[in-house]
Amino acid sequence: MTVVFLDFDGVLFDTLKEAYILCRYAYSGEDIFLPIDNKIYSRFYRYKFLVYNSWQYYYIMKLLSDRGIKTDGDFIAAYNLCMRNRNKSFEEEFDQKYLEKRIELMKKHSHYWNSLEVPFDFFYEIKMLFKEYKIDIIIVTNKNKEAVNKRLSQYGLELETDKIYAKEELLPYKSKAEFINKYMQGNNILRAFFVDDNTNNLTPCREYSGIVPFLAGWGNIGIGESGYSCKDIIQSIIKKE
Repeated sequence: MTVVFLDFDGVLFDTLKEAYILCRYAYSGEDIFLPIDNKIYSRFYRYKFLVYNSWQYYYIMKLLSDRGIKTDGDFIAAYNLCMRNRNKSFEEEFDQKYLEKRIELMKKHSHYWNSLEVPFDFFYEIKMLFKEYKIDIIIVTNKNKEAVNKRLSQYGLELETDKIYAKEELLPYKSKAEFINKYMQGNNILRAFFVDDNTNNLTPCREYSGIVPFLAGWGNIGIGESGYSCKDIIQSIIKKE
């Protein structure tokens, strides 16, 4: 059976509006129903590729309000400096508010929450492969497992919960690639595909010959990156290339 490991945010669903309103709330207490300022949101969208754990959004929000940052280079350099001089107390407080508000949003404002995330074309293509080609799909994400499970079910992709590995389960591993490699060893999988929209998650795959990585070109990829198209990835999975 063909095995495909998939990120969720930026690969299956466009989730950045949800992330942005949660970031606004966690960073400065802004109401989740406040209309989105498209000018600020476009910059948030542009630099999302720097983030692969929700606590890192703290620094994105901090830098978005820095009027001294004028260029992409300035932003990236300032972000890298933040990563070398982390304030764990502030980022942990931010992350707790972010994750707790997401749960509240899901449970108390489900209609609004549903409107914030939309599936990419790749979702429908991979769902078709799941049903017609019987591929084995495994989700590896830093998102909340309950949120992922609900969203997949809402759009007709029913996966067993043991096929969804979320934030808490990935914490012991230094990378998604390390987790995937261990999963493959434990389940006698010699070769598998891994689709993510963050180069930081794909680079460690070089250490493991059995993982075939693909950068999702439609996701929140880095400035200047191109990635693979939905069609190219689907064809590679079908042909097992």
